[in-house]
Amino acid sequence: MINFTRQVLLLFLFVFALLSCKKDIDPNKNTGDVYVSVYASGGGISGAVANANVYTKPQSTQGVTDEFGTFLLKGVPPGSFEVFASLANYGSGKTVVSVKRDSLTKVTIYIVKGVMTGVAPEIRLILPTLPAAFSKDDKINFSADIQDQDSSPRDITVKWESNLDGIINTSVPNASGNVAFTKTLSKGTHKITVTATDKEKYSSSYSFDLSTLAPKGIKLLSASVKNANVSLVWEKYTGDDFRTYEIYRGTELNSSNNVLVSSISNLSSTTFTDSLAPFVDKAFYFVRVVTNQGAFSNSNAIQVDSPAGKIFYFNPSDVVIHPTLNRLYFVDKGANKLRVINFDTYEEIMSVSLQGTPGYIDIGDNGQGLEVYVPSSDGWVYIYDADKLTQKKSINTGLSTPCVVTNGHGYIAASVMPSPWWESPVRTYSRATGINISGSGGFDGDRLRFVPGAEKIISISRSVSPTDMEYFELNRSGEILLHKDDIQHGSYPLNADIFRISKSGDYLVTGAEGAVYLTAQSMEYKGQIQRGSLTFSDFAFSDDGRTIYAATQNRKSIQIARYPQLSRDNEILLRGTPKFVFYRANKLIIISMIDNSGTKFGVEIVAAMK
Repeated sequence: MINFTRQVLLLFLFVFALLSCKKDIDPNKNTGDVYVSVYASGGGISGAVANANVYTKPQSTQGVTDEFGTFLLKGVPPGSFEVFASLANYGSGKTVVSVKRDSLTKVTIYIVKGVMTGVAPEIRLILPTLPAAFSKDDKINFSADIQDQDSSPRDITVKWESNLDGIINTSVPNASGNVAFTKTLSKGTHKITVTATDKEKYSSSYSFDLSTLAPKGIKLLSASVKNANVSLVWEKYTGDDFRTYEIYRGTELNSSNNVLVSSISNLSSTTFTDSLAPFVDKAFYFVRVVTNQGAFSNSNAIQVDSPAGKIFYFNPSDVVIHPTLNRLYFVDKGANKLRVINFDTYEEIMSVSLQGTPGYIDIGDNGQGLEVYVPSSDGWVYIYDADKLTQKKSINTGLSTPCVVTNGHGYIAASVMPSPWWESPVRTYSRATGINISGSGGFDGDRLRFVPGAEKIISISRSVSPTDMEYFELNRSGEILLHKDDIQHGSYPLNADIFRISKSGDYLVTGAEGAVYLTAQSMEYKGQIQRGSLTFSDFAFSDDGRTIYAATQNRKSIQIARYPQLSRDNEILLRGTPKFVFYRANKLIIISMIDNSGTKFGVEIVAAMK
C-alpha cells in the first residue's frame, strides 16, 4: 500500500514537472501571430511594398515591412483586429483578421494611392528634396509635416535618426504639425529614418537615403513660364570634374518619379527651355550636376504653376476658330453653353447659354459682321455676334437641326431631320431674311462642309448604314443646282465626326484611318494616309494643301503627311492627346485632351512643320 501511494505521488510530480517545463518553453501560447504581405499597384509603385508601416486596431504590435513587403506581427492577443498598412507620401490599405491563440494567420493588404488611414501619424517629407545629395560640410535643411487625427502636434514625438550619425533631432512639431531643423552630417551615405509616435503609442516611420559624397551643388536661379514654355536658368558648376547637367521635372515635391527632361554636356550652357511641360496645375524643376566619377548633386527645386497653360474642365463636342483673332469657340453640351477661349492668354473670355441641344457650329461673315451659327434640336439656328456673343437673330428651320455651315456668301446651309427623311434633308436659308431658299439631299442629319473657294458642299451621313457621302453644287444665291450620291456606298472609311476638307479645296480626309477622297462630283476614293498602327482624330492642312497635319488618337502627336502621295514622314510631339487641330499662319492650334475622362483639355500652339 505504501509502495502504491509512493508510485502515484511520483507520477503526479512527473506530470507537474512536464507541465511546468512546457509553460517555460511556450510563453506565448495565449497569443497568435499575423503574417502580413503588403502590395500596391499604380502611382509609380507595383508589387510588394517595402517600408510600409503595419499596425492593428485595437492596438497590439506594429512594425515596418521588409524588402519583400512582409512583416510578422508577433504576440497578438486573440480576437478580431483591423490590420493597417500605410506608406508615407503614397497611401494606405487595411483588412480584417481573426487572431487565434497559438496560431499563425496570413493576410494580404493592398495599398490604395491617396487614401490615408488617420490611425497612426502621417509623415510628409518636405526637405530635403529627393534624391538627396549633398557635399561634405553642407548645412542640410530637414522638414516634415506630421499629422494625426487623434493627437495634437504637441502630443506627438518625432525622432530623426541616421544609420551613421545616430539620432540627429527630436524636436516636437509646431502648432501646424511641422518639424524643421538644419544639420551637418558626416561624410558618407546615410539612411535617414523619421519616426512619429502619437499619444496612443501608434507609430509610423519614413526612410530615405541621403548622400554627403556629392560634388558641390549649384543653384537653380529661375524657372519661368512664357507661352506655355518653361525657361530655366542656373549657376555654372565650378568643379573640374564635370560630365553633364541633367534637368528633371516632377509633379510633386520630393517625388521619386521625376522625369529626366534633358541632358546637357556643355559646362557653359546654363539655360534650358522645356517646350513639352505637361498639363498639370504645378510642376517642380531641379538641375542635377553629374561628375566624371558618376557622383551627383541636385540643385534646389522651383515650383512652376500651370506650366502648359490653363486646364479646362469640360468636353468640347465641336470647335471653330476666329479667322483673325486668337479665339476659339467651343460647344459645351454638358453645360449647354457656347464658350470663347483666348488662346493667347489661355483664358475663357465669354460664354452664353444655348437653347435645345446644339449641333455642329460654324463661323462666318454674311454681310452682317462676323457671326457664330449654332444649330439646335429645337428647330432653330441661333446667330451670335462673334465679338460680343450676343444673340442677333434666329432662323426657324422647323425641324431638329444637327449641322449648319456657311461660305460667307449671304446664306447658310443646314442639315435637318424631316419626316419622311428623304424630303430635302439639306436646306439653304437666306441669312438676311431667314427664308428657305432651296432643298435637296438623300439622308437626314448629315455633317456638312463647304468646299473652300467654291459653291460646293460635301456631306457625310450620320443616320444610315453603311455611311454614305453626298455632293452638292449651288449658285451664289444659295440654290442647290446639283446633288450626287457617292458610288462607293460605304466601301471605304467615312466618319462624319472626323471630316475635313483641304484649304486648296481639292480633296477631303475622313475617319480614324485617314481616308482621302476628291471633292469633285465623282468623290473618287484616293487611298489612306500611311499610318501603321496610328489612328486619327482630326486633320488640318497647309494653305496649298500639300501638307496634311493629322492629329492622332493613340499617340500624343501631330503626324506630317503629304498629298497626293499620302506618305507620312515626320511628327510633332505634344503634351496631350489631340482632339481638334487648326492651321493658321504657319502655326497649329490644338485642343488636347489630358486624360481618358474626356473632360479635361488644354490648348497647345506649335510651329507647323513643313
